[in-house]
Amino acid sequence: MKSVNQHALKSLSCFAAVTFFSTSQICAYECFLNANAMSVFYFLSIISKPLFFIIIGYMDEIEELTKKDILIKIKSIIIIMIFWNIVLSLITTQYIQQGYILQNGILLNMGVIYLIYPIILKGIKHLKITALFFSSLVAIIALLDIFSPLDMKDDPLFISSYSFIWIWGGYYIFGHMLGSEQGRQFTKKIRTLWVAAIMLVPLAISMYFYERYLSTHVQLSVAGWFVLEHLHLLAMSLILFVLFDNINIKNRLVTNIVEFISPAMVGVYIVHYSVFYFITTLYDFNDATLKFTLLVLVFLASVIVSRLLLLNRYTARIISF
Repeated sequence: MKSVNQHALKSLSCFAAVTFFSTSQICAYECFLNANAMSVFYFLSIISKPLFFIIIGYMDEIEELTKKDILIKIKSIIIIMIFWNIVLSLITTQYIQQGYILQNGILLNMGVIYLIYPIILKGIKHLKITALFFSSLVAIIALLDIFSPLDMKDDPLFISSYSFIWIWGGYYIFGHMLGSEQGRQFTKKIRTLWVAAIMLVPLAISMYFYERYLSTHVQLSVAGWFVLEHLHLLAMSLILFVLFDNINIKNRLVTNIVEFISPAMVGVYIVHYSVFYFITTLYDFNDATLKFTLLVLVFLASVIVSRLLLLNRYTARIISF
């Protein structure tokens, strides 16, 4: 494994996403956490998706993907989506049926990103034009918002639906930039590390209260909040990336754990929904202690299921790309 630090960050972000999902599902029945605790869980998980696309972009830049590699990834993503949606349509058991369409957003976005990969490479080589392109999209959102004010309930798909391709494509391109020679030099600078360390807590506090406000208030417009949220997410993702990039992981046990968990991360995203519903049949929801145990157990069980599927080359095709 060439980049243990980045794989460790990817694993932690996946854990945060799965943990928040489990917590939110428990609270759909009977919440054992107060609003402040739920806000913390939500805060810990919200940056997981941006980090996923940034780290994937970083690793693809480091590995210098060829056209053959891209075609293999596209083929794998198509196979995964077709297989799990067939499973969803044929099996009516609740624990299987509950969640595979949930993962289509991430897989579809990655599929589109790899389909336009040559355009992305050109965009990376011409960063000024790329920045102008994304600025134009933001300006269009702002104009729509000014001349036809929209709230969160009826805004167009590309404003409040964070699965829209250009947003995550932007994070993926940012990851490529961090993986370039200039990007790797930037993240290793002592000054960059000190700024990241100093800004971590203030930005975390700002982002926490910002997300908490959004969760309790209906906005009269969406453009400003949309831009400000992603500025928070981008800054926090960069800070975490810089901090992890400068950690010197020498402990062999930690390295082995990361090497075991990291290859299963895509599979964890795919199977954790059904794993959660299966595990919750094994004990009573009313036991608060067991509820906390569930948060970790769902992640670990999903990792084990994914690793078992990765042992066979045929099943590996339906769990990772």
